[in-house]
Amino acid sequence: MGWALALHGGAGDVPRTLPPELREPRLATLRRSLDLGAAALREGRPALDVVELVVRELEDCPHFNAGRGSVLAADGTVEMDAAVMEGATLCCGAVSGLSTVANPVSLARLVMERTPHVYLAFAGAEAFARDQGVETKDPSHFITEHNIERLRQAKEANRVQVDYTQPMNGQATQQAQTPADDNSQTGTVGCVAVDAAGNLAAATSTGGLVNKMPGRIGDTPLVGAGTYANALCAVSATGVGEEIIRRTAARDVAALVEHRGLPLRDAAARVVAGAPRGSVGLVAVSRGGEVCMARNTTAMFRACATEAGHDEVCIWTEPDADGKSVSIAL
Repeated sequence: MGWALALHGGAGDVPRTLPPELREPRLATLRRSLDLGAAALREGRPALDVVELVVRELEDCPHFNAGRGSVLAADGTVEMDAAVMEGATLCCGAVSGLSTVANPVSLARLVMERTPHVYLAFAGAEAFARDQGVETKDPSHFITEHNIERLRQAKEANRVQVDYTQPMNGQATQQAQTPADDNSQTGTVGCVAVDAAGNLAAATSTGGLVNKMPGRIGDTPLVGAGTYANALCAVSATGVGEEIIRRTAARDVAALVEHRGLPLRDAAARVVAGAPRGSVGLVAVSRGGEVCMARNTTAMFRACATEAGHDEVCIWTEPDADGKSVSIAL
């Protein structure tokens, strides 16, 4: 069925009242990134190149929780994570705890291609970045006024905040004794693609959680949890990292396709339905060019395009008659 790609900018309980100044820049970046990836696939570039290209574009946008827009940990620092995976070879690379690398997804690919390892983190990953000569920035480059304010709100509310929905008023939560999960205003980013030759790839990048404990690592860089690709499909997940890790969400979708013979749409819907409501979203593509974007949240910033001509950029959709929130492109 030809090439296809899908990308996301995070999932969560995004209110339909989200003001235009928060909504439109994200939609514009999704459109620009989608067009960039589709053009690359039309030119015959391999899926692995395309997912890296698209995620780099998303990382450079301060409106998403990755790269330039990464949220702040409890100590006021940025800790960025990313992963890439190539389906045909099962080769993969991942990084965590980055504070200076402009595009973590590209460093993850270098881990895959230039080391005998899969995963590098914190000081070791930063040293590898310097050795490879990748673009780095002063840590202050990633600390925006918007994210400083969000950290302040999270601390006031005694909360760890996940992607999207407005942070709760601290006054309502002053009596909380332990941090509880809530959602905030930017999202993890990811992309999956299948090229004209049927090769699959996935990439995901994040800044983690607002007010998280320093050193916390979520699902994004964990192969099989937030990122996975094999010869049949590629998956990138977003949402509450701990829930995605517990369910190895991305690998579970691929396993249902591989071992149970389920269509990609059904496999994604089953995995999402098995997670707590409001915790998981994902995008996936199959070797045959099927695209699926599934979630159990109220919304997910997402986009997809196929060689057959389907093109979509959206946030909200009404659920199917059976109650599933699954978008599919053929």
